[in-house]
Amino acid sequence: FKATQFGAYLFAGVEGRAVARNIFLDGNSFRDGPSVDKNTWIADAQVGVALVWPRARVTYTHVLRTDEFEGQEHASQFGAISLQVAF
Repeated sequence: FKATQFGAYLFAGVEGRAVARNIFLDGNSFRDGPSVDKNTWIADAQVGVALVWPRARVTYTHVLRTDEFEGQEHASQFGAISLQVAF
């Protein structure tokens, strides 16, 4: 990035993926253990805002994720803040 003055923008996106193995849901790889029936197809929707200065950018992204396993009560939500500095 290379801004010459302060700026801001909003962004949004979607993402889909197939999950072949998730050790947290499938359990141990080498012996039997607790597991749940997972969903193979997972989707994310992302929205965020970025503040840009000439040598730095701060971004907040909020993600909504579809259920990752059968019986999951609520879809997952989480946020991330990132700081980028050019030098």
